[in-house]
Amino acid sequence: MLLSLLSGFSAGAAIKQSSINLTPFNHLKVAGTFSVSLVRGSDYRALITVEESYMDYIVCRVSDNVLTIDIDERRVPSEVKRQFRGKGTPDPVFSAVIYVPELIRSVELDDKAVLCDSEDVFDKARVSFDLDDNSNMNNLEVSSQQVEISLQNKSTADVKVSCTKLEVDTSNSSNLTIVETSEDSAYSLQGSSKVVAKSRTVHMEIKTKSNSTMTLYGTGDSITYSLSGTSEVNAMGFEVPDARINMTSVCALYQAAYRSLTLNLNGGSALYFKNEPQVSIENIKSSTVSRVADASGAKRL
Repeated sequence: MLLSLLSGFSAGAAIKQSSINLTPFNHLKVAGTFSVSLVRGSDYRALITVEESYMDYIVCRVSDNVLTIDIDERRVPSEVKRQFRGKGTPDPVFSAVIYVPELIRSVELDDKAVLCDSEDVFDKARVSFDLDDNSNMNNLEVSSQQVEISLQNKSTADVKVSCTKLEVDTSNSSNLTIVETSEDSAYSLQGSSKVVAKSRTVHMEIKTKSNSTMTLYGTGDSITYSLSGTSEVNAMGFEVPDARINMTSVCALYQAAYRSLTLNLNGGSALYFKNEPQVSIENIKSSTVSRVADASGAKRL
């Protein structure tokens, strides 16, 4: 694992490594261009690997049960920063392997931080992930009773989740790819965010706003939609018997419920569905409802 982290450094960089003993914590906050892995260990420890000229300005401390890893940019001399300002020069890359004997309850990533290749060290009752400002987590597998994922400001994630309850919130051009097994899952999308989900769930709820988009595959027992703005959801690959659909504005939904559809459509919304479900209309005003073979055959009217 450590070799994969070191591979991010440029070939001539002067690399320095430091092992730091830590007091107990179960919350993690990472900022800056750090690439972090979480590993089971016998004690709390951080193995920090950075470009040598930055080592004195690394923040790695525990306070109020929170481990913070960051770069104190205000203290970095201008001559150090200039090394990485030339045209075509990549940002300095920093990495940390964090050893934990106990389980982590929350992770916050900010300012291009990356969580990658982590072992299953997350709390089994509830765990949350909050990503902001171009941060990223990938190749992550999480098993817990309740999982919360929040992405905003161009952050991205690629995760596999097994839980009882899943809550996902995406906004501001963030991007999520998720494989999930759950009993109850809820997705809230807005601000040009994108989600691709493969789900096996009992009930799912999807809320969208603005210019967000979602592609959904898998199976469920029921699903509820509340779509608005210019958002679009393609659930032609999601097999579900019953769907309740509320849509406003010029949003679009491609749906594959095969037993029942309950509809409340307004303001130029468009629904395209396949199969032959029983359709119950609560309200349709200035909207389009069409049966199609698949999403490729659907056209906005």
